[in-house]
Amino acid sequence: MKPISFLSACQLLALSRAFTIPSSRLHYNYLTSGGKFVFGFGHQDHHKFFSRSISVSPHREFEALKTKQRDSKTTTSLHVTTTPVFDFTLKNATTKQKSANSFERIDDAIMGGISQSSLRDVPDKDYASWSGVCRTDGGGFCGTRTLPFKSAPLNATNQDGVFMDCNLASDDEPEKRIWKFTVRTDTSRGEMVYQAQFDLKAAIDKATLNSNADTSDTHPWARVMVPFDQFQLVRGPRLVPDGPKLDVSGGIFQIGMTLSKFQIAANTTQLEDFRPGYFNLHIQSIGFYRNEAGDNGVTNGSGAKVPDTFTKKEAESKRPLVLKFLLPVAKLLFSEQANRRRSAMNILREKRGLTRPKAILFGIRSRRMAMGLLPSVMKTLGIIGVDAFRTGLKTLLKIVFVYPSKLVVAAVRNCRKMLGMKAKPSSAE
Repeated sequence: MKPISFLSACQLLALSRAFTIPSSRLHYNYLTSGGKFVFGFGHQDHHKFFSRSISVSPHREFEALKTKQRDSKTTTSLHVTTTPVFDFTLKNATTKQKSANSFERIDDAIMGGISQSSLRDVPDKDYASWSGVCRTDGGGFCGTRTLPFKSAPLNATNQDGVFMDCNLASDDEPEKRIWKFTVRTDTSRGEMVYQAQFDLKAAIDKATLNSNADTSDTHPWARVMVPFDQFQLVRGPRLVPDGPKLDVSGGIFQIGMTLSKFQIAANTTQLEDFRPGYFNLHIQSIGFYRNEAGDNGVTNGSGAKVPDTFTKKEAESKRPLVLKFLLPVAKLLFSEQANRRRSAMNILREKRGLTRPKAILFGIRSRRMAMGLLPSVMKTLGIIGVDAFRTGLKTLLKIVFVYPSKLVVAAVRNCRKMLGMKAKPSSAE
């Protein structure tokens, strides 16, 4: 075998993307006898090596990819005009910081999970970072969304969808997560919202093919574009039956993104080969786009007008009185720290084979190193007491409120069915 000397670095990168091979692990040779391109992936200093051959020459394979992209461009002749709303580039330091401060986390802690993420500004860099750790224990998603706007909602009149310029800096497997855009058309902050999945891998592949001029750019900026007509009303990851179509004529009150193991479907559907763990998505801008008849070109708007948002503390102070009362109770019942302790207990019992008492003693010994024996014992007893109170309160609320409510809802649904009226399916159906 002899090394390929006639392929440019860009062509190799495009091929590695096309076959989902991380470019940093691509090994390649050209079989002169068989006329095949052979590549493998793995650590170069390891003896274990995986390979795959393609009976098409590298030039031919690359040209096929370019032809496919060129044909897709000539099928429809549209000019895209973007209107950035949040700009995380270095064009304006005030806009960059304000854009990053407009978002808050909305992770799976609300449903008993232990995932964590945040969208934060990265000083002196041309992007913001939405990063964190997504875990499947009790949940399986990370999210970020805009804080409530102080004045009018975002004006999406005459726009065709939302866009985001980004790249995945943490790994080369965007296809092993479900990526979603979220928009809201009212001031509520509940679980019912409009969502649409987007194909981050396809956007990255397209950006890679377009970055031929800069062969050193191993992570080109990908543009994700999601039309408004692809958004569907969901409750959590599940479609709302007969949900109304998205209507942005009244404005958009929230924009967000979600990384999840759950696909948007009528029933709870998980991605089989979901990749949990660390992720880091670099984001340059988020906004709206409009399609017009034209020359397949793109006009990128400048000067993002970032809306004024309430701070998290201000937003909490403006909540209805009922929510002000219920949210502290909800935080007590669904404490993120309690979720993490439960996950740690499960690991100690299931993976290390410890009984509950031995797991508790393990915790005491671990804390003793940092705070001493007596404080460690007192802290452990306090945690046990709080967790016992939380469990008792949950049980009481289920008996007093949850179970009777389910009985009433089931009775109403059965009555409607008996009368021949249309009844919405239950969450278990």
